[in-house]
Amino acid sequence: MSLEENSAIPLHRQIRQYLENKIISGEWEPGYKIPTEKQLSSLFKVSNITVKRAVLDLVNNGKLYRKSGKGTFVNKHDKTDLSRLVSIHNKFEDEKPYPHKTLSFKKIVGNTELIKNLQIDKNEEIYYISRIKLEEEKPVIIENSWIPAALTPGLTEEEIENKLLYNLFSKKYGLKLDTAKVFISTKTADKSEAALLNIPIGEQLLVLDRYTKTEDDYIVEYSRFKAVFKDAKYFLEINL
Repeated sequence: MSLEENSAIPLHRQIRQYLENKIISGEWEPGYKIPTEKQLSSLFKVSNITVKRAVLDLVNNGKLYRKSGKGTFVNKHDKTDLSRLVSIHNKFEDEKPYPHKTLSFKKIVGNTELIKNLQIDKNEEIYYISRIKLEEEKPVIIENSWIPAALTPGLTEEEIENKLLYNLFSKKYGLKLDTAKVFISTKTADKSEAALLNIPIGEQLLVLDRYTKTEDDYIVEYSRFKAVFKDAKYFLEINL
């Protein structure tokens, strides 16, 4: 297993990401004994000190724990329901949006990628919304949303501050939502993302791309969520 020696991400963080991915994917389940530091040093061709630092990071954040004389094991973690953070569904008619801080709300003209994602014509206007979702007043998710202005004329920042998108789409604009597709991937935090989420550069992020369609097969919203990895496992349930 080779590391990227010329990467801006330090070697111990690359090793930590490798170990964390094993936990997140479920390959290493709670109670699993991970390879020894000597074995990991041999695998990555680095010093024991580098490996020890990576392992200690995961021990300190609760993903691993040590048993004296027995080794290092994967800790048990509660599953986190991402649907609380990324769903547009509203079980209660007057429920307010998830706690957040709005960074930007403006009209833009889409680039090639956005035109493709929203299936709109060139030069069509789009509402762009950028927010940080908060949990116990701490930043946990960067949310960027793009909404075709033609489907939601007159949308205001005040409305998105006080109402869920689902309610605005269905009640104000009479849009009948049908399906939402969510694509899941991972990435490492760049300088800007790290600053917004108050995490180190290179920290692992969970990325969810959500496309919401109406019964008429129009894409009414495309959103990208970048979530801080804080638990070993996540689950996602979306109801429209």
